[in-house]
Parts: sequence; C-alpha cells; structure tokens
Amino acid sequence: MGIYNRAAWSVILGLALILVGGLVLWAYRARADAGASQLAGPEADAARLFHTRLARWFFAYGLAVIALGLGFLGWGASIFFP
Repeated sequence: MGIYNRAAWSVILGLALILVGGLVLWAYRARADAGASQLAGPEADAARLFHTRLARWFFAYGLAVIALGLGFLGWGASIFFP
C-alpha cells in the first residue's frame, strides 16, 4: 500500500471519527436538555448522580474521538499538502 493510499484512508478515517464524536456530543447535549426525571425521592437522586457521571464520560469520549479524528486528518493532509 502506497503512502498516498494510506494518507487517503487516514483522511477518510479522520472524517468518520469526527462525525462519530460530533454525534456523541449531540446526543450528550440532547440528553442534558431532556429535563428532570419522573422519579421522586432517593431514586431520583441516584438517577441524577448516575446521569451526571455518565454524561461526563460521554462528553470526554466525544472530545477524545474528535481529537483522534483531527489527528488522522492532520496526518493525511500533511502527506497531501507538504
């Protein structure tokens, strides 16, 4: 496999990862806007705590995937545009 072929796949993979990371961040934001749960009492507190922790991981995962995609995209672009 030639260097230009690897760079082309790197650009494709980078764009795909940026898309996936963007969709994860979009889902994170949509879930954050959903509002309070229908539960009351200790169940509501536990659900809010779980959602807060899960939302932090979704946000971190989305940012990490976008950063990885930008890295692939940058590497591929550096081959095509020296």
